[in-house]
Amino acid sequence: MEQDRKPATISSASEADWRSLQHQEFVEQIDLLIRTAHMIRTALNNSFAQLEINEVRYAALKVIDAIRESGCSQSELARKLGQSESNICTLIERMESDRLVIRQQSQKDRRKRVLQVTAEGAQILERVKEYHGTVSQRLLAALSQDQRRQLTGMLQTLLKAAQIQRTQRETVRTVSDSPAPYALRDVPAA
Repeated sequence: MEQDRKPATISSASEADWRSLQHQEFVEQIDLLIRTAHMIRTALNNSFAQLEINEVRYAALKVIDAIRESGCSQSELARKLGQSESNICTLIERMESDRLVIRQQSQKDRRKRVLQVTAEGAQILERVKEYHGTVSQRLLAALSQDQRRQLTGMLQTLLKAAQIQRTQRETVRTVSDSPAPYALRDVPAA
């Protein structure tokens, strides 16, 4: 009977075991989040492909359209998408040749050029939003309204933590330091 009792203090060995279990739980949670994001991305990309657009172009159109009043600079777009300015430059050149966006002189600062969504880009953006909404609704239908609210809060918190970690360079290894075969940031935009 005495063996069933738990000690009042945790030994350093059992604390290490607890930390290891906690570490494993964190890893499993992030892995689950990554797998879920991959499945969602696949579902959305299948919808986007029907409209001959990809998620990077969709995200760019969405950002540019959202700040059309003041105009979106390439550097601002790069920051909002978490991409390098050289990748964004390539993306914008391709999107310009496909008549989705144009570069114009800023009305507020004549020295700057800003991006604007063209009529054709706006049309595609609206169609993609419809597809996106349908797929999103189907995927999130498994959750109650309260669960969706909680999910939004948790994801916003995780995103903020990831952004802070990225800006402070607190990651264990950055992609440039890593021998991993897959680049995780500054992926060339299409």
